[in-house]
Amino acid sequence: MNRTVRRTLIPVAAAAVVGGIVTTLIVGNGSGAVVANDGGPATPAADTVSVNGVGLVTGAPDVLRLSMGVQTTGSTVNTALNQANEDITKITEALKKHGVADKDVQTSGLSINPHWDQNSNSHITGYDVSESMTVQLRKLTDAGSAISDAAAAGGNDTRIDGVSFDIEDNTALLNQARDAAFADAKAKAEEYAKLAGRSLGKVSQVSETTDTAPRPIPFTAAPMAASGMAEKAVPVSPGSQQVSVNTSVVWALN
Repeated sequence: MNRTVRRTLIPVAAAAVVGGIVTTLIVGNGSGAVVANDGGPATPAADTVSVNGVGLVTGAPDVLRLSMGVQTTGSTVNTALNQANEDITKITEALKKHGVADKDVQTSGLSINPHWDQNSNSHITGYDVSESMTVQLRKLTDAGSAISDAAAAGGNDTRIDGVSFDIEDNTALLNQARDAAFADAKAKAEEYAKLAGRSLGKVSQVSETTDTAPRPIPFTAAPMAASGMAEKAVPVSPGSQQVSVNTSVVWALN
């Protein structure tokens, strides 16, 4: 007869990552049978221990992603659209002066909406046009000036939705986080095996989840004159960013 012991630890916070750590220890008669739960996913086989491990590594961001655009109003669609196109062209030219390559500027949105007469829903008085773009700024020491000059180029039509930092090449950091996550899982598994009077055997299953997504930072640009550049650069502080790997490993028990 199989005997199952399941322990769930209280979720804990690790820096910016919060998660639960669940450990399952299944000790049986060595048959290795898999038990299903009412049609749900199968539980680990008998004589195994399943543990989650977390690895956190901190790195310095090397890319700033800027989400910005323009919003214009005109009596006709063409009037509003032409003005928006002109603003976007000026913004793109300003960014190129800071060394931003064409591949790092991407159109991300376009919308045209009518203005209705407040006294009559059947009469259009004008049109709003919004154009948005996503820009990758790779030279962080110059990113503040690039943002200010781009905002100034679009003038009072400029809209900035937010910025986010990212680590473009995080391969090395992910490998370090995997090593740390596996070591964390193994240490826990060895402790549970010891408590059960057993020892760890071979690994039978490994799975992982990662968290490296950049987090947007809201930013609102103050109105700037359409002519000339901004007087001061936007303060930019990249700080640091964590790469997180959560590894689930199943060991056989000797």
